[in-house]
Amino acid sequence: MKEALLEKLRCPRCREPLCVWNATEEDGGEIVEGTLACHACGGTFPVHSTIPILLVPGRRAVDEFAATLGREAQKVGFSKAVRSLADGTVEYPATRTFEPAVTAAEVREGRYRASESFWETFSRNRLVQQQQNALTAHLDAMEEMWLRAEVNFADTVLDVGTGWGGALVPLVERAPQDAMIFGFDTAFLNLRVAQGQIERAQQENVVFVVGDCLNPPFRERLFDAVVSWFGIGRIPGFFDCLRGILSVLGPGRAFSCAWTPLVNDLDGLASRADLIGMAEQLDIPTRPDETAGFVEAIGFEEVELSTVGPIFVLSGRAPIPQGSLIPPSGS
Repeated sequence: MKEALLEKLRCPRCREPLCVWNATEEDGGEIVEGTLACHACGGTFPVHSTIPILLVPGRRAVDEFAATLGREAQKVGFSKAVRSLADGTVEYPATRTFEPAVTAAEVREGRYRASESFWETFSRNRLVQQQQNALTAHLDAMEEMWLRAEVNFADTVLDVGTGWGGALVPLVERAPQDAMIFGFDTAFLNLRVAQGQIERAQQENVVFVVGDCLNPPFRERLFDAVVSWFGIGRIPGFFDCLRGILSVLGPGRAFSCAWTPLVNDLDGLASRADLIGMAEQLDIPTRPDETAGFVEAIGFEEVELSTVGPIFVLSGRAPIPQGSLIPPSGS
């Protein structure tokens, strides 16, 4: 990360500015490995492979929902794992003693995941090919999401739930050439795959940040547009994530997300009652048609929900304070 990025970042714990505590490896003015610090609360946050890891202390830089579900499924089977999350037998998120957000082994694995050789193997994975095919088949839904968020007029765009970057490259191609795109995810290794894709596409206007929308590590009202392709609609804390997004979205600017209900996609792997129970316990939407009212209650305006094929597209706009004008993009 370049030191100039600090002006846009904030401590995820107390929302105060960050500074560079040390830079153990630099390349061309970019911090490759190092540590950021918050003088206000004393928090420290690592930088690995140019990616700042801005999670509250004690959080691991992984997809915690998938990790918890997978860990329990290995012990008792998928159906019972879902039931355990539904009835609260399994704690989520898990309370743990402090451990590094990213381990040394994960940093090494990240170097491989950003490589061409990894992508050649990874892209042939059946699940990845299914996701890529779905992406191609539903470009109309993605276009609708971008249109609603007005990304083609944005100077700063936040992509929430970037994952391995399947939707990131086309987003970069759609946004203005000089726009700054933020790839944002809780999972460090996912972002390393996405980072490798962006490097191979020779795009230079993308930065990556590990964090979550429950504690968004960005300056308030920073972004001109926020999008999420199958990101926040399928993870715990949906409405709290939307509150976090609203806090970093500029006045009058637009947000849009697209997803299919998780309970539908997992249908048949566990009982419908347990899937719905798990989703409700973890605040994952079960009925997208009911989300618009909640989004309005959070504070978004001009809320709209529609379907494009099997995909739901939800959008809204941050309110403009009374007596204010919309500031220029990127201000």
